[in-house]
Amino acid sequence: MNAITQTMEPVSAQTLEHVLGTGDLIKLSTQQRVEYYARTCQSLGLNPLTRPFRFLALNGQITLYATRDCTDQLRKIHGITLHVVDKLIDGDLFIVTVRARTKDGREDEDIGAVTLGQLRGESRANALMKGLTKAKRRVTLSVCGLGLTDEAELDTMPGVQVFDAEAEVPPVPIRAAATAMAPAPRITEAPPKSTPLERSDAQWTAWLEKLRSACAMLRSRKEVTEVGGRKSVGDAMATSPEWVQREISSILADNYRRWPEEEETADDLEIAGEDKMAAG
Repeated sequence: MNAITQTMEPVSAQTLEHVLGTGDLIKLSTQQRVEYYARTCQSLGLNPLTRPFRFLALNGQITLYATRDCTDQLRKIHGITLHVVDKLIDGDLFIVTVRARTKDGREDEDIGAVTLGQLRGESRANALMKGLTKAKRRVTLSVCGLGLTDEAELDTMPGVQVFDAEAEVPPVPIRAAATAMAPAPRITEAPPKSTPLERSDAQWTAWLEKLRSACAMLRSRKEVTEVGGRKSVGDAMATSPEWVQREISSILADNYRRWPEEEETADDLEIAGEDKMAAG
């Protein structure tokens, strides 16, 4: 991975807009995925060498998912304590509810559910432990504001393919490729008018985390300005709660201040001189 990071390709503003708007990393090259992975780890304070994230390919999209190392490190970083609120067997489902509390007093709850079916003995015991593990990891990601898939949920996603940041994207299965190439159904009625997307606080927090990670990859004030002018950011500023708008402004301002003012080039000075003469 170190060899790759030495020749990283900068991530374009258009690609960042796609990542922020959809969470899909399909447009990133292998080198850019490595940078995105490293910047995400850096923004969350995670050790990238322990592989806290891997990538998954499903239905023609690529996204990050969290491994056990990710949730374990997040609990240590944020001083998260867990409390099992409830355990329930409902039919052939085992459902666990876990509450998480951070060291600064924030709390959240989430569930983990597994199918027991006709499992007996050790297989049943493993399923019960998996339900508890799933609940713990889900609530850890939730209380940290990360809307990521946990690796414990991958077995519920048929056709998913996992790979590391520096690896090539796995080939699309033939059946999935045929589905993707199938003609779209004809629309006989006019599509409904678009309305602002409503997000929960947790979803907005996850979106903000993606914005932070994306801005961490920028290389100049100009790139920060371009990201701030993108439609996805503008829509967020127009439709989000006030606390989200403040966070967006703060993220963009902090990243803008990270970089010194760009020096004027000879062409810039010549244009400025011509404008001054014209004004005179």
